Amino acid sequence: PGGRVAVTVRRDGRTLLIRVADNGPGLPRESGADVFRRGWSDKGEGRGLGLALVRQVAHRHGGTAEAARGPEGGAVFTVTLPLGVAAERS
Repeated sequence: PGGRVAVTVRRDGRTLLIRVADNGPGLPRESGADVFRRGWSDKGEGRGLGLALVRQVAHRHGGTAEAARGPEGGAVFTVTLPLGVAAERS
């Protein structure tokens, strides 16, 4: 109850920025880049694949994936992807 997720997508020059933020408990301070490691989860066994796949896809397309604690709690995930020639014409 009261959970919120905000998804923002915008173009910044030749880069597409995708930001997903929530108002949940946030990321453990010590987790850092580990949240993108295959199998990492704070919710138990059999999980921890989604963020690893997000980072893998971003990197394969020349982009990045980052995780941070939100300024008022929660987690913030940011994916950047370079825009190609086709996107520049739109």
